[in-house]
Amino acid sequence: MIERLENVCRLSGDVTLETVPEMLEKIRPLIHSGVDCLDCTEVKNVDSSALGLILACKREAIAQKKILKLTNLPASLLGLASLYGVADQL
Repeated sequence: MIERLENVCRLSGDVTLETVPEMLEKIRPLIHSGVDCLDCTEVKNVDSSALGLILACKREAIAQKKILKLTNLPASLLGLASLYGVADQL
């Protein structure tokens, strides 16, 4: 699930292969309209596609000449980022 609170997009629930395509479709226009932070406080389960979502959102922000902040990333996502060698991009 995605909830917008001013310039913050709060993600919740599972961020997995099943949910990422729809989430990305919803987040892209939010980035265009001023969201500059993804809050992952309520994220429950992740898989490697969650990394793809985060990196795609960061690329979208860069294309808009914005910086996208990430907050409250789950330890499991940070572990995957380290495993895949992309932790420095988060």
